[in-house]
Amino acid sequence: MKLTNLKTSLTLLGVALLCATGLPSALAQQSDRGSVAAFPVVFSENNGTPDSHETAVQAVKEILQKAGYTLTSNEVARNTWERLNLPAPKMNTPSRRRDIVRFGKEMKVRYVVATTVYFHSRSIWVNLGPKTISTATVGVIITDIGSGKVVYRKKGVEGRSDEKSNTLKLVGAVLVTPLVTMVSGGPKTPHEQRAAQIAVARAFRGWVKASE
Repeated sequence: MKLTNLKTSLTLLGVALLCATGLPSALAQQSDRGSVAAFPVVFSENNGTPDSHETAVQAVKEILQKAGYTLTSNEVARNTWERLNLPAPKMNTPSRRRDIVRFGKEMKVRYVVATTVYFHSRSIWVNLGPKTISTATVGVIITDIGSGKVVYRKKGVEGRSDEKSNTLKLVGAVLVTPLVTMVSGGPKTPHEQRAAQIAVARAFRGWVKASE
């Protein structure tokens, strides 16, 4: 695949190409568990709003950095992926392991974390009024570049925007940014953002616990 075609495909697939920005200093850890490329993050085409995508990417980055991993720049990761002319990842077809390993070695990282996020929003009628509900479904594949093996995998992990009680404790344990607030019958973006935070936190919880 030519470089220009790859760029177009990555854009259409909704791969998160956000440049790494400074995360809160509260994420700093005394122990460094190694470097990580949190890339690619893939969204279905025409699925989820740009702000929802950004929130999902930020949640992945926060969780990894809070757990003690050093994150590489997403811009460098994107440029490296394109320079290696690797096939564009798809929602239901993850990148080949040999491509991930090649990418990870080029990035000189310990792990490559590939994530997929799918959003589904709907409006229902409750007590004579509309209620917006969003569900985010997250998949995670973490590859150890040294061994070339997948060391953590989660698929179909869901988070709903209207979850309560125990969910707050779950998210608070792994995230730094509080859950996005939303209005019951309001626009879907804040509902998607909240659902993404919950689903990402739930999907990465096992990896974070293993890293403690």
